[in-house]
Amino acid sequence: MVYYRDQQIDDAFFALSHPVRRRVLDQLTAGEQSVAEISKPHDLSAAQMTKHLAILERGGLLTRNKQGRTHALSLRPAALKEVMHWVERYQKFWDKRLDTLDQFLTNQD
Repeated sequence: MVYYRDQQIDDAFFALSHPVRRRVLDQLTAGEQSVAEISKPHDLSAAQMTKHLAILERGGLLTRNKQGRTHALSLRPAALKEVMHWVERYQKFWDKRLDTLDQFLTNQD
């Protein structure tokens, strides 16, 4: 059984797995932007960009605010914090393992 939190993290990692989606997130660090503004620097069809944006939304990495016919997109940092917490667990694990290896090698002299 897949738990809700696990599914969120899976969706976020999937969203982060494509360079176009990572560039979109980079663009959104400057603040809220319309879909047209986000699409401008990418050489993609409207359908392709729509698909990428839907994946980022499903991953919880961005929010969409409809203002009339304009869709404004914003970065949603809470989802990135979930990913960072997951990564930090493994960083601590490897830091501890590498420190132990370093001590072992230092004591070999």
